[in-house]
Amino acid sequence: MTRDDRKLLAMKLYAQSMSIVDPIRLRQWSEAELTTSQLRLLFLVRQEPGATLTALATHLRVSPPTATGVVDRLVRQGYIRRDADASDRRFVCHHLTPRGVAILGELEREGRTLMDGILERLSDGEIDELVHGLQLLKDAAEAATAVEAR
Repeated sequence: MTRDDRKLLAMKLYAQSMSIVDPIRLRQWSEAELTTSQLRLLFLVRQEPGATLTALATHLRVSPPTATGVVDRLVRQGYIRRDADASDRRFVCHHLTPRGVAILGELEREGRTLMDGILERLSDGEIDELVHGLQLLKDAAEAATAVEAR
């Protein structure tokens, strides 16, 4: 099998595994009435509490008006709150509400349960192989995005 054949097989297997898991995750997000963009923003605000709209838009690689629309919906849903920056009232900081913290925790628990059921079918050695392969994939993705960002 050539390198190109192996790369094609890797892409195919990755897509097939995601096509099995993603519909379940998407259903969970849909039941929480969250879009993928909203979910990404919630995780980002959790990672960077107090982030400004400009920072959120930059991290998400969207325009500030697009980020504003996503934030507005999350504020209306009670997942995020806006606060004036204590040092400069011209800036607005974004924080998760208790409801936002709770929904992320619930979605993470459901996701871990799903993946645990899948990984339970693998032997210890197979899990080690998977971890190694996923680490390589993550490292290559980070390197590719670092080059792309320049």
